[in-house]
Amino acid sequence: MLDKLKNLASDTLIYGIFTNAGRFLTFLLTPFYTNYLSVDDNGELGFIFAILAFLSMIYSFGMESAFFRFYSKESETDSKKAFTHAFFTIISISFVISGCIFIFSPYIAPYFGGMSNSEDIIRIAAIIPFLDSIVQIPYAYLRLRRKALKFSLTRFILILIAVTFNILFLAVFHFGVLGVFLAQLISSALCVLILFPEILSMLHFTFDKKLFFEMLRFGLPTLPANLSAIILQVADRIIMKPMTNTHELGLYSINYKLGIPMMLFVAVFEYAWKPFYLSNFEEPDSKRLYSRILTYFTFFAAIIFLGTGLFIEYIVRLPFIGGKIINPAYWSGLTIVPIILGGYFFNGVFTNLAAGFHITKKTGYLPIAVGIAAVSNIILNIVFIPISGIYGAAWATLGAYFIGVCILYYYTKKVYPVEYEIRRVLIIIAAALIAYFLGMELTKNMTLFYSVIIRILASVLFVGLIVLFGFFNKREIQYLKNLRKFKK
Repeated sequence: MLDKLKNLASDTLIYGIFTNAGRFLTFLLTPFYTNYLSVDDNGELGFIFAILAFLSMIYSFGMESAFFRFYSKESETDSKKAFTHAFFTIISISFVISGCIFIFSPYIAPYFGGMSNSEDIIRIAAIIPFLDSIVQIPYAYLRLRRKALKFSLTRFILILIAVTFNILFLAVFHFGVLGVFLAQLISSALCVLILFPEILSMLHFTFDKKLFFEMLRFGLPTLPANLSAIILQVADRIIMKPMTNTHELGLYSINYKLGIPMMLFVAVFEYAWKPFYLSNFEEPDSKRLYSRILTYFTFFAAIIFLGTGLFIEYIVRLPFIGGKIINPAYWSGLTIVPIILGGYFFNGVFTNLAAGFHITKKTGYLPIAVGIAAVSNIILNIVFIPISGIYGAAWATLGAYFIGVCILYYYTKKVYPVEYEIRRVLIIIAAALIAYFLGMELTKNMTLFYSVIIRILASVLFVGLIVLFGFFNKREIQYLKNLRKFKK
């Protein structure tokens, strides 16, 4: 048992390090996009990538989950059959849809009329998810075989290649949006080449009708939940373009990415959280422990919120290749960053609350919560974008995640009741918001130097407020006192 837990922890660490390093590398492209592409170009870019994310989920057709289920450690033949059926199902669906997009690109391109080389870009954009679909099951196979290092290192190297070609095509050759898609095409094509030996080794050219329909019956029901999760993440960008314009979408897409500190924090927590609660739920005080973890999660999220929200407008002004870290043309949208941070925070709370459903094996409630949140996201975007533009989309995202949390909290009281420290969580949130708004209001007309000082003091005020509101309990106060003595 201990060895298995060590293996899980080791794999989690590898996945976490490389995945988040890859995400950070991808984020580093944002300054290049703002300095070498127009706001409209970034709007088109955000819209196309949102569509590609949606297409990738449709292409999977639930067959990745089915492959996980029907893979057999005991029988290599059965595993190869499951691999082959999942592999060819996915690439058949992706080939048909991507092929149609490629063929009809002359009719689709006028919708992206503000973008040069739009027809070529649509064709390349159609090929990319097809290539990605080819490696979906091979990647799943690597995970099943516990080849975490090969899985993570391969993805990281390919991200590094994509980032390098992005910079080359944008900053050196000035290819514009076309360069972004060419870079991704090269990365996706190399991925297929790298994993081609894995694909060949697992193919088994025997059609098993019974197995195929069993895999479909298992995989298809997972598709709505997966689509709901994608809708929750990208619906705002898909809805925004027809309801506003590419300029607004460009502002939104770039400033949305500036919420990355909270996104990375939630992602790292998620990697560590699942193996932790699944290995500790039998402990007598596990529920009390889980409750305390949500409290501390909120505390550290509040620090990230203040650090990012109060100082992001100074960070974006720092020098970078081609201009500033974020081009001044995008600064008018910086006020959505705190809202995006809030959305990521509630996504993290959702991850916290999901523990009870996995522990009790009643995961059927999770798609309900995600589905309602996704529908709410669509409705809220449709309602608020015409009223408030990018702010409406940001609030819609936060609202949808909050609705998902409320639904999950309602069900967790029935499935796996935990006495969460709601009062302490609310104290943290209230203190963070007071410190944030006070710091922003007091520095509206100040010079840079005094503005930074006041906002630093506002961050310190956050700690003072949670002490004043009685956040720390006796045991924590004693621990802090002992810590001070130890330092002395």
